[in-house]
Amino acid sequence: IRYKRFMSKINFKLFKPFGSTMAKAELPNELVKDFLKDLNDIRQDPKKSENHAFGHKLAGQIYKEFLITPEVLIKWKKNFFDPIIKGYVQTHYREMPIERVLIHSGWYVVQKPGDYNCCHTHTTPNNNPDLSCVGYLKFPKAMKDYKHSKEHHNTTGYIEFLEGTESIFNNANYLIQPLEKQYFLFPSNLRHTVYPFFSDNELDERISFSFNASVMFDSNNKQEKPTQEQ
Repeated sequence: IRYKRFMSKINFKLFKPFGSTMAKAELPNELVKDFLKDLNDIRQDPKKSENHAFGHKLAGQIYKEFLITPEVLIKWKKNFFDPIIKGYVQTHYREMPIERVLIHSGWYVVQKPGDYNCCHTHTTPNNNPDLSCVGYLKFPKAMKDYKHSKEHHNTTGYIEFLEGTESIFNNANYLIQPLEKQYFLFPSNLRHTVYPFFSDNELDERISFSFNASVMFDSNNKQEKPTQEQ
């Protein structure tokens, strides 16, 4: 099932590869430029690199992960992320006014050839956001398939989402070959894994970002059950 929403001139799609709903959009060119410049500034400054280091709090077997500069994230929260998040939530809670969207820490992922992210969610006993995302900023020009890749099921560089149990009526896996400027929004408790990419140049990098978000409803309105999409 696919839906289109147009809010603040932002085009995004809602779709259901299995039980959970996901959203897909294209990142604006200016957002990509801002994020890549921010990451470059962080990496060029040893003090900033130290202060923004975030890999020790994440699950991935990844070269480097840095916190996004708050001012950069806040700018694009208003101009891009909020309309998509609100559109997603209002599809499920149509009668519930949203008071605000709270974005928790956002981070860059600098992935080298062979790096991967094991199957995980973005929830912990002390932190249970509602939604998470991944956005793809820059890919190497010369990525190649794994030497033993199978043509009928090549996962090189893919991201895979997993939910529930497969049957003749249900999918349990959703495999995506990501592209530059793609953005995906999904429930924070949705399991996912990132497969490694490969290249002849060990210095190649694939750069993406993620963040977690919580939705605050108007406290003067009674929360209802999500609307069931048919």
